[in-house]
Amino acid sequence: MPSALRPLHLGKMIPPPYAGMEAHVDTLLTTLSASADCTLVASDTLPDRMQSDVPLPYRILPAAAYGTLASTIISPGLLGIVKAEFDAGRANLLHVHSPNPWGDLAIQRAGSRVPTVITWHSDIVRQRLLLRGYGRIQQRALARVDKIIVFTPEHYHSSEQLRVVDLSNKVVHVPIGIDFARLDSPLRHSALLDDIDRWARGRPVALTVGRHVYYKGYRHLLRAMAHATEDTVLLMVGAGPLSGQLRRQISELGLDRRVRMLGEVASTDLVTVLHRCDFFCLPSIAPSEAFGIASAEAMACGKPTIVCELHNGVTHLNRSDVTSVVVPPLDEHALASAIDLLSRDGGLRSRLGTAGRAWVRSEFGVDKMRDGTLEVYRSLM
Repeated sequence: MPSALRPLHLGKMIPPPYAGMEAHVDTLLTTLSASADCTLVASDTLPDRMQSDVPLPYRILPAAAYGTLASTIISPGLLGIVKAEFDAGRANLLHVHSPNPWGDLAIQRAGSRVPTVITWHSDIVRQRLLLRGYGRIQQRALARVDKIIVFTPEHYHSSEQLRVVDLSNKVVHVPIGIDFARLDSPLRHSALLDDIDRWARGRPVALTVGRHVYYKGYRHLLRAMAHATEDTVLLMVGAGPLSGQLRRQISELGLDRRVRMLGEVASTDLVTVLHRCDFFCLPSIAPSEAFGIASAEAMACGKPTIVCELHNGVTHLNRSDVTSVVVPPLDEHALASAIDLLSRDGGLRSRLGTAGRAWVRSEFGVDKMRDGTLEVYRSLM
């Protein structure tokens, strides 16, 4: 017998990668699946992607991708798949993860009886010229949608696009959920761990995780590594359109023995490096980074973080001098000083890491995310 709750989630890409929006969507649908028949519709950007470690408890409906335009995946088939699911009765609520132009169109095309929800991950920051035209489509979707979920109060207060008109009556705060059971699993990739230990040779290990895109600030992180005086090494997990440029920059800066790019990794490998590192760095330079799931996962593993002050959900999560060292964005010397500070001060790493672990585990559990999301759904059905 089908569940009374049959949410269809419209995302950007099919996970993995287990970072950013894809990590959140995977965790959310996994934890909702005990109470709802969940479906994910998203672009199939990696037809040869690595397989999930375990079978997923939700359906995936991929749509063909035909490249990107202004950071938007060209995937018009998404709209047809969404329509077919609602026409067949396999879905009865539309949940869009934004920013997502296809999702905005799907909301406007949804029938008047279809409840609609947006999770607002971040504003559109870089594509300002396109936003002049697309902004009207975005605002029509916001006018149509029933509820807007934000992860922290700062997500709403720091957003320009959510406050073009007063949407406060639609905004609901549901904290993002971190899968602590996955992070606490005793399973580790021992061969990877041994390889990292041989490479690091006792040097402090910094870790960063994320897609290789402009707002992540990785070019500045590499320059900061070149400025740092401590012999710290950096592991980079992730890939993206800037991967080739970053590899060349590592070579040009003479960082080949101190920086290792691991590319996309399996979930078990990610947990392995989160526990192995000494501290985590989220060098994002623009409010497109509105929270930083990977930094929350590192904190849940007891690791201190270095972040840039973005006056949004990143600031809410990474509390200066309590859980994290916070520096101005684009300030490569300040970033280098923060790296040096955590590299040489084990006592500070321990204090920040302990506080971060307690903070994340008290506020960002999957149970709070699940219960808050289900409450939103049930209020609309």
